[in-house]
Amino acid sequence: MGPALSAARIGLKRSLKTVLGLPGLFLGRKEPCLRVLFYHRINPYPSEGLGPVSREITVRPEEFAWQMEYLAGHGFHVVNFEEFEELRAKRKQLQQNCVLITFDDGYEDNLLYAAPVLKKHGFPALVFVVADFIGKQSADILPYADERQYGRFLSQEQIGELMTVGIDIGSHTLSHPLLTSLDAARLQQEITGSRERLEQMFGTAVKSFAYPGGDFDQRVEQSVARAGYSAAFTTLTGATPIDEPMTTLSRTEVSASDSKLVFRMKLRGSLDWLAVKDRGPIRRLLAASNRILMPLAKGTS
Repeated sequence: MGPALSAARIGLKRSLKTVLGLPGLFLGRKEPCLRVLFYHRINPYPSEGLGPVSREITVRPEEFAWQMEYLAGHGFHVVNFEEFEELRAKRKQLQQNCVLITFDDGYEDNLLYAAPVLKKHGFPALVFVVADFIGKQSADILPYADERQYGRFLSQEQIGELMTVGIDIGSHTLSHPLLTSLDAARLQQEITGSRERLEQMFGTAVKSFAYPGGDFDQRVEQSVARAGYSAAFTTLTGATPIDEPMTTLSRTEVSASDSKLVFRMKLRGSLDWLAVKDRGPIRRLLAASNRILMPLAKGTS
């Protein structure tokens, strides 16, 4: 039942995105914008070997290759984090669409399957690493995890390899908790401690941060700002306006349910209005439905 239920969910999401984004295809292009794409996993692993979460956040290598070809062939300027910061600092009208490519969690498949495609196009990227996950397996850490051979996180050495091919690292906390649930001391440890550990391990400044699960509130924002990060990324849907607050930067997720048409819709901004689902009652409703369905999707047959 597990893989079949996951496939049904992916298909339903794809259909809904297609229907909800169609009107935007006929409204004409917007002014050039800055957009942050965020991925989790790129791999060809069998569905039955992945946990229910990984099934829905995995993009197949051939799809990722097509997406990067699309960016390269349609006038998108893919920037690194330093260029991203410069664009925001200048606060000027963009002359072309700019994209920052990011990955959350730091899975090994980012190196094995995403990095070669990025290197082919000369595209930089930014990987948000969970410090305690380095060199470990999802089966040892996460609920609804993958089979051991399919759930590896990047090792310290592998992260170093990524950095040699133009891929930066950012912080995704020490242990990937829901930050709004933590007391002040633990919150500081997760936000500041992760940065300090990564900087010590890799000898580089870590200036960017991503909220695990997109979970944040004003208290968490303030903690991130005090920690000295120059940018903190959410899972809020949409382009990233030049004047958006540095602690609440929007991103555009790319996942298993994004067809080629849906990917084009997202780059056009046709689905940006779905940011309404990222706040308040709708977000809580979606989270509750996932808590019910994920145990059902965990099965392997």
